[in-house]
Amino acid sequence: MSANITAPEDLLLKIKELEEEKLGLINKNAQLSEALDLYSLVIDSASDLIHSVTPEGTFIYTNQAWRDTLGYSEEELRHLSLMDIVDTRCKGKCALIFKDLMKGEKIDRNTTTFLARNGDSVIVEGRCTTHFDNGKPLFMTGIFRDMTDQTRSELALLESEKRYKDLFENSSDIIQIVKPDGHFLYVNRAWRETFGYNEEDISTLSIFDLIATDCQDHCKTTFQAVISDPKLHYIDTVFTSKDGRQIIIEGNAICKFEDGKPVSTQCIFNDVTNKKKMEEELIKTQKLESLGVLAGGIAHDFNNLLTAILGNISLAKMYTNPLDSIAGYLDKTEKASIRAQGLTKQLLTFSRGGTPVKTVTTITEMIKDATSFVLRGSKVRCDYHFAEDLWAIEADEGQLSQVSQNLVINASQAMPDGGTITIKATNKTLAPDELSSLPPGNYIELLFQDTGTGISKEHITRIFDPYFSSKSTGSGLGLAISYSIIKNHKGLITVRSEPGQGTVFSILLPATLKQARQPEKQEGLQKIAPKKILIMDDDKAVREIMAAMLTAIECSVEQAGDGKEAIALYLQAKKEGAPFDLAIMDLTIPGGMGGREAIAALLALDSTAKAVVSSGYANDPIMANYREFGFCGILSKPFRIDELTKLIATILPHN
Repeated sequence: MSANITAPEDLLLKIKELEEEKLGLINKNAQLSEALDLYSLVIDSASDLIHSVTPEGTFIYTNQAWRDTLGYSEEELRHLSLMDIVDTRCKGKCALIFKDLMKGEKIDRNTTTFLARNGDSVIVEGRCTTHFDNGKPLFMTGIFRDMTDQTRSELALLESEKRYKDLFENSSDIIQIVKPDGHFLYVNRAWRETFGYNEEDISTLSIFDLIATDCQDHCKTTFQAVISDPKLHYIDTVFTSKDGRQIIIEGNAICKFEDGKPVSTQCIFNDVTNKKKMEEELIKTQKLESLGVLAGGIAHDFNNLLTAILGNISLAKMYTNPLDSIAGYLDKTEKASIRAQGLTKQLLTFSRGGTPVKTVTTITEMIKDATSFVLRGSKVRCDYHFAEDLWAIEADEGQLSQVSQNLVINASQAMPDGGTITIKATNKTLAPDELSSLPPGNYIELLFQDTGTGISKEHITRIFDPYFSSKSTGSGLGLAISYSIIKNHKGLITVRSEPGQGTVFSILLPATLKQARQPEKQEGLQKIAPKKILIMDDDKAVREIMAAMLTAIECSVEQAGDGKEAIALYLQAKKEGAPFDLAIMDLTIPGGMGGREAIAALLALDSTAKAVVSSGYANDPIMANYREFGFCGILSKPFRIDELTKLIATILPHN
């Protein structure tokens, strides 16, 4: 047997070894296959999106989460590349990243947008790694997380924050957020527009820089309470704008706390400056109305007394030789009575029926007459500047004379060493919303300017209050009367002043297109034909003096104490064929029928009846609008015989 021939038993042993080795390999392959199946199951069960692609971008593998999210089947992916499913807006960026990956760079965090089969955008974030063999890229694996919902939530949050900021920025409310030390974190547009500061100013400002001096202590106490207690706090104070205006604000503030410490305070305010001014106007009006109840009654009774006094004086003058010394005394007494009449007119300004008896007028001459009268003999002079084309107004000249005199007297008292009062009158057109207290339209503006001592801040808010005066003498009624008169003329009076810098009163009065009538000049006592007159008045002294004056001008007279008696006398005279030519009726009869009711009843019985209304309430609305109530004229108490005669001559035919 040759030495190279293997013995049979050795061959069998070798075969057995080979069979065992083969069996071992089979077992190892089975284990490897089982491991690969397990690895694939784990990857498919992962919630992350996993894919592998060739260097050309062809898909090698995608897990179940990837296919479920993007909606592509394995068959469809065989015909697609990675760039086919990338959103157009991301393709340029993704192409560059893919090139870097093929060069061996690792991308730990890559965000991109895939397009699902149904067209939806899927935002993913993940990491990508390329596998190499001898320096050549074999495939790239990407493991991603679907960030679509989270990204949308973040975008929604950003949008919500933007809307929240826009809401604050564009709100009509004044909004500010401040630090616990009072410095500003944020203010909105309404805040900046109201106070006049820009964003650069805000960075260096504290709220205490804006608070008015006399409100500092109150605001510091309030602010300390806000940053100490997380409840809602009411705020009311006065801020000073950049240009020095004082702005009254009110609203609410609440502090945000973290770990028990104040972080920021949010305040929402409203500018209530105009509202407060209107409330002050209302309070002033209520004060005037309260005073008017008393003043009206006093003035009515006083005017009845003055009617008797002035009437008797005018009658006495008729029978007195002008050269006698007694005539001079009567003239002085008459002038004193007329001045007393001026006092009652001022009191009547406060009465509840304070409607002016208006006529169309241009007020230049009236103002000159009124002011020159009160400055006669003083060291103060007036400098007038009136527009040549000054519009006419409908006004009670007597009342506006009072206003002019009151303002000039105040100005002259503020210049004890003398000086100049400048009075200007110009046309002014108010635009809509230019003044909250006046409607738009045409007005005349009157300015009374002095160079006197000025008015202190503590007094200027009270100068229109009844009985308020900073002087040791004076009633404190002058400016209150002026305020009431201008208000009753549907106008506005305001004041601005600085101590030592003088004072300017500004008056706005509605203009009219009507033409002013030229005043008629009357000299001496008019002659009239004898008339039959019926007098109705509850005051016996008034009836007697009126009867005496009418008798003096050759009229026949009958008297009645109230409306019922007057109507009875009127009907009786008509029945007898000797009717009355005119009735003069007192407007107010306490406890009886007054003139308003009497004229209505009389006209119902005789539509041709003529009647004049007479009253000590010269500013009663019926006196201002007497024709609407059936009267043909008015006679304000007190009156002189020449005024009574002129009225009768105007109403009755001259025969």
